[in-house]
Amino acid sequence: MITRVLALLAATVLAMMSPIMAAVAHAAAPGDQGAQSVSQSDQDVLTTVMQSGMWEIAAGGMARNQASAAAVRTVAATLVTDDTALNQQAAQAAEQLGVQLPGQPDNDQQGWLAQLHDEAGATFDHDYVNLVRQASGKVFTAVAAARAGTKNDLIKQFAQGAVNTVMKHMTVLEGTKLVDSSALSDPALPQTTDQNPAGSQAAQGAGATPTTAPTVQQSTTTTTVVDDRPSPAVVLVGVLLIGALAWGTVMIIRRVVNSA
Repeated sequence: MITRVLALLAATVLAMMSPIMAAVAHAAAPGDQGAQSVSQSDQDVLTTVMQSGMWEIAAGGMARNQASAAAVRTVAATLVTDDTALNQQAAQAAEQLGVQLPGQPDNDQQGWLAQLHDEAGATFDHDYVNLVRQASGKVFTAVAAARAGTKNDLIKQFAQGAVNTVMKHMTVLEGTKLVDSSALSDPALPQTTDQNPAGSQAAQGAGATPTTAPTVQQSTTTTTVVDDRPSPAVVLVGVLLIGALAWGTVMIIRRVVNSA
């Protein structure tokens, strides 16, 4: 009789403890800690910064030998240093978030590099400064939007640094006094020394100046991770309550058995 009662008690205690132990296992499960959503716009801003840095680094390398103004060469060296550091940060963030980054500039940026490759002197100075300045305006818009709208702490930190870097780049480029301010009113149309009138088809050939700057497709779709795990304090209180209940039940049964 006593054995049967104790077995029934043990089964009852185990049934009561199962939800608590399951909650403990769920709370300690690896891979769920600190999970954050990564939206398409978060991925896009990493891609935009990486590709912008790659083409600016390549253009800056050309400036060392093809630019005629010392100020342009100095600005180009600054941009190469900053872009190298920023691209390393983008690569680290992408690795942590599982984002695949491109390995080369986009088609527009490759077109600009092809154009600058064939230029030198004052023509190179003008086109380099204006292409980079206007493209930087588009990148600035993208990183500022990411900083304001992202729900991911890592992207927020990265975008904040990118905002500061790109703002610095626009400032030093404007300091050369070569920026065509009238062209800044239409940032989608970089102005260079051989920019043709609207509708001209001559600029559409190989090596012609692209008429679009890098863009970032914004997406409102996010994958939200909801953490429904109980807090450690709640789990501990539950375990203590169940333990106290089990101990009290055992003591009552012992008294009943002894009195019998």
